[in-house]
Amino acid sequence: MVDLSDTTPQETSAETTSTPEEGNQTRGLQEALQAERKRRQEMEARLSAFESKQREQAEAEAKKRGEFESLYTSARSEMQKIQDELAAYKTREAERVQRMQAENAQRLQNLPENFRALVPDGLDPDATRSQIERLESVLGQATPTGGIPPRGTKPAQDKIPEAALLEAERYGYSDARSYYEKIFKPRQSRK
Repeated sequence: MVDLSDTTPQETSAETTSTPEEGNQTRGLQEALQAERKRRQEMEARLSAFESKQREQAEAEAKKRGEFESLYTSARSEMQKIQDELAAYKTREAERVQRMQAENAQRLQNLPENFRALVPDGLDPDATRSQIERLESVLGQATPTGGIPPRGTKPAQDKIPEAALLEAERYGYSDARSYYEKIFKPRQSRK
């Protein structure tokens, strides 16, 4: 980089007398040209090796294709068989869905009007059938609709020991169960 801030003309005698030699410049250019030629030759050699390798791979693949032709035809016949089976399954499924939709429509008509609103539109036939079955099971229950079924038994309570009954009576508790739960039982668990 040239420093432009120093603009004073101070030329030394060595600078004015030395002129660039034409031979040095030409020699440098010749060396650069030879280096470029060498690089180009290396690149051409690599390119030709790459192309020959690709040709060999293409030939190997062509040989393999001959072997795979038989495999392809057998796989094609198996795929055709599977596609035929799939088409049969699709037809069977379509028939099943139509039957189920007809059954669902009939069963839905048999439900009371207020229950019909509980079956949303747009469900697939299986989900609709499941919802109708739930509603029919609710109708068959002995509990009021929408209510919580009553409990069969009360939860089991601990038997009040005789000592707790005597203490409750001595301290004036009218409810022995309350005394047992709040005072006697916690005292026994601390011991």
